[in-house]
Amino acid sequence: MTNNLWQLSATETACQIKDGSISCEAVMIAHLKRLDQTNILNAVTTRFDDDALQAARNADKVLANGQDVGPLHGVPITIKENVDQIGQATSHGVLDFKDNHSTEDSPLVKNLLGAGAIPLGRTNTPELAWRFHTENEIFGATLNPWNSKLTPGGSSGGAASSVAVGVGCIAHGNDLAGSIRGPAYCCGITGIRPTKGRIPYYNSTNYFERQMTVQLSSVQGPLARNVADVKLAYEAMQGHSSLDPWSLPKFKNKQSGIKKIALFKDPICLGIHHAVNTALDNAAEAYREAGYAVEIATPPSLKDIRETYLSLVVTELSIVKDTIINKFGSGQLRRAMNYYQKIHAPLDLAGYAKGLAKRGHFHREWDQFQQEYQVVLAPVYTTPPFVAGKDLESVEALQDISDSAACMTSMNFLDLPSMSVPTNVRELGVPIGVQVIGPRYGEDCCFEAAQVLEDAFGCPSDELLNEQAS
Repeated sequence: MTNNLWQLSATETACQIKDGSISCEAVMIAHLKRLDQTNILNAVTTRFDDDALQAARNADKVLANGQDVGPLHGVPITIKENVDQIGQATSHGVLDFKDNHSTEDSPLVKNLLGAGAIPLGRTNTPELAWRFHTENEIFGATLNPWNSKLTPGGSSGGAASSVAVGVGCIAHGNDLAGSIRGPAYCCGITGIRPTKGRIPYYNSTNYFERQMTVQLSSVQGPLARNVADVKLAYEAMQGHSSLDPWSLPKFKNKQSGIKKIALFKDPICLGIHHAVNTALDNAAEAYREAGYAVEIATPPSLKDIRETYLSLVVTELSIVKDTIINKFGSGQLRRAMNYYQKIHAPLDLAGYAKGLAKRGHFHREWDQFQQEYQVVLAPVYTTPPFVAGKDLESVEALQDISDSAACMTSMNFLDLPSMSVPTNVRELGVPIGVQVIGPRYGEDCCFEAAQVLEDAFGCPSDELLNEQAS
């Protein structure tokens, strides 16, 4: 295993570093070599080879001196290109922002560094994180490691693709409409969208404060190859920051555990692909075999939630369309925005105010529903990963993808913790995952539910790593 240290999980890596079985430097060298081997994926777009190796050597000295270390000491990670790191450009994949260098770390980056993690590079994202596929004018397109013809997802496609092949043990991502769960689904790994406030966010490089719906719905979170690593990273990333007024101190939500699971398949009644249907059925059976009660049940108002949410987001983006999107964005970004405006017409002031107000009603409905069903088992997408670039083929193609993602997207407006977890079903060569949704601040329910599925189906990415290592 010493030749393939990149195959170790974050948990294994941290434990073996602490007990002296392996050195931080050896681990980092292995991951950087792995990055060389997999650079065709174009997932890591900015590399820190020299700085990462020096940080690893310093981490070894800390251990040699007997100092206390954090839970991620020496563990290689990646950071997405749209979050601030000292001395790095927060480009958001936008050509005009390629020299938009930060003078400070975002709070979540500080938390990861404080836990001992070592960034080896930054990962690709579509422009302004505003596509279901990862591609931009600065860095180009990221490939899916299972099937290069398919999308790796967006907007954390670089994060998902890199960690799936053993480049970094943990990847940072963010999620406004499925940008963690969607790429995790497309790349056969696990990722969590936490509740708002759990993980702090602030970019000093931002041109303006984000609009209200985006503030309410966008979160930061980790992606990894197994549930334990996602949980380890999530706990390290948490904490209050005075720079983020939404952030909260670490706390445990006292809950009685999972009593009942709702199985829900087709959020807006447009049909569901047979592979996704099978994955959901297999997951439901895994829960039953583990002793959980599973019932077919329909959560409230999902179609209305999805429509309200996307209309609000498109309205807010329309406000900055001329000053940001049309001014700095490429033809791809402008086309995506135009397509969205045709699917969801911007609201007038009264419609916008009404839409925001409905959020309280939706919360109330789901809070009541989750009194009975603590976890909802649902699709991430109702279809397998789509062909790379399909989202820009036509308005109709984007509509289809958006419809397929309805259950994933809606969780952002509801602000519910939710995870993408792979199963034993394959389609187009890619593991098909499911989504487990917990109550607000109920991340522990998500982790419990996700672990049951991992225990039943294993980690498909291990197959990918073993195949490429042989």
